[in-house]
Amino acid sequence: MNDPERQLLTRLSKIEDFFRSVLYDDSLDDWYLALDFGEFLVRIEPREAMGYALLARAHRHVGNLECARVELEKCRALTRNPSEVELFLSFLAEEDRLLSRTSESGTDK
Repeated sequence: MNDPERQLLTRLSKIEDFFRSVLYDDSLDDWYLALDFGEFLVRIEPREAMGYALLARAHRHVGNLECARVELEKCRALTRNPSEVELFLSFLAEEDRLLSRTSESGTDK
């Protein structure tokens, strides 16, 4: 593991319940950390939806709405098997709703 990856994982280890704060609570304090981790996951496992889900939510929070939409569609396309559908169904619906609302109002969340 190279130093940037080690630093990323060290930053993640300091966040209690990272995935809950990103995917369920939508309340992470450091959305750039979610971006970095999403990019890492996509790099090591590009056929898994989780990295794209992290990227979609993080991009919305940092104001990159078009990137958020693109990553959300990638997440949706990779959500195929029943366990993934169950995990991501409410996330996909909520993120669609939040992106639509953000686009209409011109603000985040």
